[in-house]
Amino acid sequence: MEERKIKLTFGYQGTAYYGFQRQNNGPSIQAEIEKVLKHILRHETKIVASGRTDSGVHAREQVAHFVTTSRIPADRLVPAMNTFLPDDIVVLHAVDVPMDFHARYDVTEKTYKYRILNQDTPDPFIRDWAYHVKAPLDIEKMRAAAAYFLGTHDFTSFCSMRTQVEDKVRTIYEVTIEVTQRDKFVPGQGLDIWLTFRGNGFLYNMVRMMTGALVEVGKGRWEVDYVKWMLEAKNGTIAKANVPPQGLYLWKVEYRKSTPPGV
Repeated sequence: MEERKIKLTFGYQGTAYYGFQRQNNGPSIQAEIEKVLKHILRHETKIVASGRTDSGVHAREQVAHFVTTSRIPADRLVPAMNTFLPDDIVVLHAVDVPMDFHARYDVTEKTYKYRILNQDTPDPFIRDWAYHVKAPLDIEKMRAAAAYFLGTHDFTSFCSMRTQVEDKVRTIYEVTIEVTQRDKFVPGQGLDIWLTFRGNGFLYNMVRMMTGALVEVGKGRWEVDYVKWMLEAKNGTIAKANVPPQGLYLWKVEYRKSTPPGV
């Protein structure tokens, strides 16, 4: 039978998983989705995602493609898959795409968000969804430092030593910091802070390290201009500040305008 390619858009809470990619030592998002697809399609298939997410990282909208000979209409896959998937993974859209579509290589931009809970005490209800920072943060200094990330730079200083790609040049279109006062009538409540990073691509741990640098600036440990120095140093061995995975969300993946709708 003739093959067809389907593009999936799905979200997940990453707390219970060892990351998106299939692992030998624990559960993964990829393995759960492929298991359900095998059950529905009646054949093995491999999904190819827009990129990996690490253990504990969440996705509001992740995108992947797979090839099948099944004649099941794409829109019927959504309720069928959600019937069998665990509750922390949800398929949002499924659409037929041309065979030359690629969920990773056709990406034009991605948006990540990072959530910080800035108050004296942790909140047990969102401990898997945000990074608790007790020290007061200077938001205006963080915004000033974030401006250095805008534009096209070599981000060697802001990625893991395990990064395998040679080209570490990326373009950042947007870095914003939104602050919301939590319930002022509840003792001990502080600030809910969301950092948004939108760019044409991101390196391994890049968002978490950019966020870590901004947190250090906000705490007063680093000067604002230190972020500029780090960028210009292009040195993967310099001391970095990383933040934990649970505050990170893959928020949106964009494709060229000719890509069929569904994301």
